Amino acid sequence: MIYCTDSIQYIMDSKKAHCEIGFIGLGIMGKPMVKNLLKSGYKISFFARRKKVINEISAIGGAYVKNISDLPKLCRIIILNLPKSNDVQKVVLGNDGLYENILHNTILIDMSTISPDVTTEISNKLKLKKSYLIDAPVSGGEIGAINGNLSIMVGGQKKIFKKILPILSVLGENITYIGKSGSGQITKACNQILVAGTMVAVSEVLLVAKKSGCDLNLIRDALMGGFANSKILEVHGLRMINSDYKPGFKSKLHLKDLDIALKIARNLNINLKGTKYSRKLMHQSVIDKKQEKDSSVIHEIIKKINK
Repeated sequence: MIYCTDSIQYIMDSKKAHCEIGFIGLGIMGKPMVKNLLKSGYKISFFARRKKVINEISAIGGAYVKNISDLPKLCRIIILNLPKSNDVQKVVLGNDGLYENILHNTILIDMSTISPDVTTEISNKLKLKKSYLIDAPVSGGEIGAINGNLSIMVGGQKKIFKKILPILSVLGENITYIGKSGSGQITKACNQILVAGTMVAVSEVLLVAKKSGCDLNLIRDALMGGFANSKILEVHGLRMINSDYKPGFKSKLHLKDLDIALKIARNLNINLKGTKYSRKLMHQSVIDKKQEKDSSVIHEIIKKINK
């Protein structure tokens, strides 16, 4: 077997299958990531619980591994894409997790969105085994994962980042190294604050347009031609207009991310009133049993408030 960490030049020069990557977390985002890695020639060993996913990925060349703890025996690079901080803790440090069998120079790439404190904790534990954690949360939703043009925010040792950059380049286009361990997660928290706040603004704009009797699509088109243009207006604005909330990113996960952001703010003694309002709307979506819908469903909450 050729390990990625030993063969970076080979990776860059060859389009053939060239290294074994472990992957855990084949959900809305993780599954298309795995597909893109397989298309690019990477060998993938993966753990999943859902039989449908196991069959789908196995059929296109992925190797299913029954036990998470067996992945480090096969792979020196393992990618995680999991919902919450405690999920990552459990998979890495818990009973029958990755940690027990991790070998020297193993790299974990955590593409989940979790607390930077948990990231730092896991990174420090891996150092005891002379291994590494890269926090690499992403933005771009399911569409970005499918198209391989995610924005990736990276924290951890820079020399390790440089080694895994060819892999990240398969998954994303805007890849930014931020700094020390946890800084990728700080950046993602900032991203989620901005996304939520912009969604609130887009929702309010559409509400003004509708109450004024204007064509929502024409309003959106006009705004997309000027300084008001944004990816949120383009993608989520259309979802709001069409009341199509098929999840690209579930509201319950955005709520979790805003909770992380507000905890960071409290630790820094910052009062983020706008973020608190966004969080209130996202929390209401969960109360209204819309937690599995796209987070742009907060438009329905804003409309209900303004009836």
